[in-house]
Amino acid sequence: MLAHFENQEPLERQLRQLITYFDLLAHRLMVERPVASASEIEVSRQETRAVVVLGRTGPTAMSDLARVLNTALSTATNIIDKLVAKELVDRSRVDEDRRIVQVDLSEKGERLYQSFLDCQLAMGRNMLEGLSPAEREIFLELMAKMTRPHENADEHELEHSSTAK
Repeated sequence: MLAHFENQEPLERQLRQLITYFDLLAHRLMVERPVASASEIEVSRQETRAVVVLGRTGPTAMSDLARVLNTALSTATNIIDKLVAKELVDRSRVDEDRRIVQVDLSEKGERLYQSFLDCQLAMGRNMLEGLSPAEREIFLELMAKMTRPHENADEHELEHSSTAK
């Protein structure tokens, strides 16, 4: 029993370190968020998530967007209403089935999405530049391993990890 406790102690210390690093990283990501655009568009976290999903997927049915955002359709509709009012999203009906509402980024929304990508790339570059090429490879291998879906991963996690435009 004592050996089990001794084996747990380094893991507990490492867990505390990991959580501290996650907190620092989350703070860094929030502090270094990009300015929405030259016009200073205010967007909430939920709106940002919707812009990022639409930027990655392109035109999307509202029901699919709600599922990916893990929200009720009415909540997703409210988010999109706000983005439409800010001229970041265009909403239309699908010709084949007029009951289906489809949303996509407007030109202004595409520029905002690009600013998010530019900021992410700059932050990633800043983080990786301090590592040697070999350390970067090890770091990326470990990140892939840690973010790999487990056997019991839900559909949302699987879609989020493979979403690409």
